[in-house]
This record gives sequence, C-alpha cells and structure tokens, in this order.
Amino acid sequence: MISRGDKVVAGISGGADSICLLFLLCEIRKTTGIEIRVVHVDHGIREEAADDAGYVRSCCERWGVPFKLVRVDVPGMAAKWGMSEEEAGRRVRYEAFEKEADDWAETSGGIIKIAVAHNMNDNAETILFRLFRGTGLKGLTGIPYTRKTDRGYDIIRPLLGIQRSEIEEFLEDKGIRWVSDATNDEDVYSRNRIRHNIIPEAEDISRGAVKHINETALMLTETEDLLRELEKECLKECRAQDSVREDKTGAAVIRLKIDKLEKYHIAVIKRVVMACLSEITGGGKDVGSLQTDQILELMSRPENRKIDLARGVSAFREYDSILICAGGSGADPGIGDGELGHGHLETRVYTLQEIIAQNPEFIENLHREGISNEYTKWVDYDKIDEQIEIRTRKTGDHFLTRKSDGLYGRKTLKEYMIDRKIPSRLRDSIPVIANGSKCIWLVGYRLSDDVMITDKTKKVMKLEWVGEREK
Repeated sequence: MISRGDKVVAGISGGADSICLLFLLCEIRKTTGIEIRVVHVDHGIREEAADDAGYVRSCCERWGVPFKLVRVDVPGMAAKWGMSEEEAGRRVRYEAFEKEADDWAETSGGIIKIAVAHNMNDNAETILFRLFRGTGLKGLTGIPYTRKTDRGYDIIRPLLGIQRSEIEEFLEDKGIRWVSDATNDEDVYSRNRIRHNIIPEAEDISRGAVKHINETALMLTETEDLLRELEKECLKECRAQDSVREDKTGAAVIRLKIDKLEKYHIAVIKRVVMACLSEITGGGKDVGSLQTDQILELMSRPENRKIDLARGVSAFREYDSILICAGGSGADPGIGDGELGHGHLETRVYTLQEIIAQNPEFIENLHREGISNEYTKWVDYDKIDEQIEIRTRKTGDHFLTRKSDGLYGRKTLKEYMIDRKIPSRLRDSIPVIANGSKCIWLVGYRLSDDVMITDKTKKVMKLEWVGEREK
C-alpha cells in the first residue's frame, strides 16, 4: 500500500483506529521516508468535537505531522443533499481528504495516497448491513483494501485486516490514549445497532465470527474478480460493434447478440446485462435485478417486442439481438421526429441514349457504387404513371415482383420488412417513394421489379435520397 517516498494524507478522527493508523504511519516514516499530513473533519454535530480536534492536533505536534482542521455543517449538508447524516459525513470527509491531496499535489507533486482507518470489524458490519439491505456479490466483498477515487488518488486501508480489540490492546500496550465519539455509543445509526447488538451475538454463537466474515469476503472478492474477467470476455464477444451509438432521438443504444450471449453461464449473462444497464443509465441508478430479469425473459421469447424498464430505459427483442436503449422520453429509437427520414428526395430525368453516350458502360455498371447504391437508384421513367409520393409506409403498400414466367406478383411491404428482418421500431421511419400503394423504392433497401431498367427503357429517372442516411 505504501512505497518509499510516498506522500500520505491521513484521515484522523481521534478514535482508537485512526490514532493507531497515525502512530503506525509515523513508525513507517522512519524507514521509508514517507511524508504525512493529517486532516481532521469536525462534522458540526457534537459539542465535544473541539476536544477531539485538540487531541489530534497535540498528537500531530508530538509526532511532527502537519495538521489541518476542516469544519463542515454535516446536518445542513445532509438536508441539502437529501441523504442521512451518516452518508453526508462520509462524503464530506472524502472531499476534504481529496482537497488536501489536490493542494499538496499543486505545491510538490509526487505520488499522494489517502489513508483511512477501517478495521476488520468495520468490514464485517458493512457486509452485514449490505446483506440485510440487499446486495449482489460485489457488495458482499466488503470494504476494499485499496481503491481509486474519481480524481485518481489511491485510498488505502492498512488496518483492514486487524480487529478493533487488537487495535485497542496495541494502543494500551504503547500507552497511547484515544478519544471516544459519544455518537458511536448510540443506536441511532444502523451500523451502530449492528455493532452493539448483532456482532456480539454472532461472536457468542460462533467465536471468531468477525474473522470468519472477513475470510469469506476475501474468497468472494476472488470470485468477483473471476466473474469480472468473464464479464469482460462476454461483452467483447456479444456486444455489437455499433454500440453505443446515438440514434435519431439522441438515445444511446447497446446491442447484444443473443446466440453468443446464451453460450455463457447465467451468472455471467446477468452481469453483462447489468453492466449494460449501468452504462446506459450513467451509473445504474434505479435499475437492478428486476430489470435484469425482465431482459432475460425478453431473450427467452422469440417474438420481437419491447419492454419499458426504468428511468426512460427500454429494451427490444429484434430477431437475434437484444437492444438496451435510453432516451429522455423513452421513445423508440429510430422513429423520425416529423422530418421524414431526416432528408429529401432529388430526381432528374434523362433519355437512356444521353446517359449511355456519356457512360457507355452504364447498364453494365448500374449496380456499382457511384452509379447505383442504397441511396441512389435509377428507374424506368415511363413505368411511373402517377405523381411520385414521398411518405412513410401505409397499410396495403406493396412491391411488384417478377416471377419466373415473366409476370408480376405482389409482395407486401410488411412481408418484405419481416423477411429482411428490419426492426419493427424502425419501420415507420423509413422513407417510401410510392405511386399510390405501389412502393417504387423503400429508401435504403430495394426497388419494385417493374420499374427497373430493361433493354426496352427509353427514359430513365435518377432517384437520390440526400441527408441523414441512418437505417
């Protein structure tokens, strides 16, 4: 956790754990040359807090460590942030530690770490609290020995493998006193109730319960690490390359390939789905096992359909894929916003002789890129006997398809879209170039066979869709 020459910001409250941490850091300093700064946070809750600050200051003076006192109105901040005083206190403490690290980095640079004094009992209490409240495997791994903050600092917990009773016994042997926080004796906070009532009962039932809980947490940490690697492997294989993209509504979309996803164990599949939900919601707030199970059910049903999850998040079954989508309104991604296809049609009529004179290989190269492609088509102008209509699909729309006997049959636009596996959520946004109910061109896809250029064509019309070209 600590290397020679490191700079360490230590969060010291004055309790046994933190005073032990400060003493040990000062001992380590003798052989490693580390530098230490102490930050003490007064939460603005207890009248005797000034005495705690005074004691920590005196320890720092005795051991030659710079001291900083930070006063914060935690009850006021808790009300402002809409959280408990316990949660608000934790937030302001870490903000104060990181602020000191920032200030230190500006003046001297180097590697700066933040040391806090959680012990084995704190870890057991945290695991039980999470278990009672409901948590996943990661929650049951408890407090990590190290973690990185959003600003890149390492949080280190050197005492996490030591029980509270061992720490107090050590300080007594050294003749070092500590201060007691009266709020730790109250059963107002959930963790205090676990500390005072449940942990002692657990130790009575099975001696060494705290140690055993921590040992199990370490094994679960190893399991979590393994599953995280499998999750990464699964995501790499199952996630389509176009994820995350922005569709026409501005919504993010993640596409998962069902056939590849189903090869993995259900535990890995659930983690992958939850990871996608977390990514698409920016942290996973208001999504969890319920939404994960809904998506798993969607995977098990072959028909294309949509489900609404939470916070504007939707999931779609589209043939062989699951799409997880997020948008401000929860609207179906891909649906136009009244600006048909986000583009417009341009047309121009030529005689076939004019075109061939300019490009003798026109017919031969008709389907090559630059002559004809998804958004540029050439049609027999004389086969279009009504005014061209530009719209989205309607009931009864159809293509004329040439049969083996040379006659034409009908294929409905709906049948074509199903055969091509065009997602249902996109079908109403694709521009249709039509003569009445006959679909001349489904933009981005196909022409009606009867308007294609033949050896009898005399006039040709170039159709080009210009604008956003996203299907």
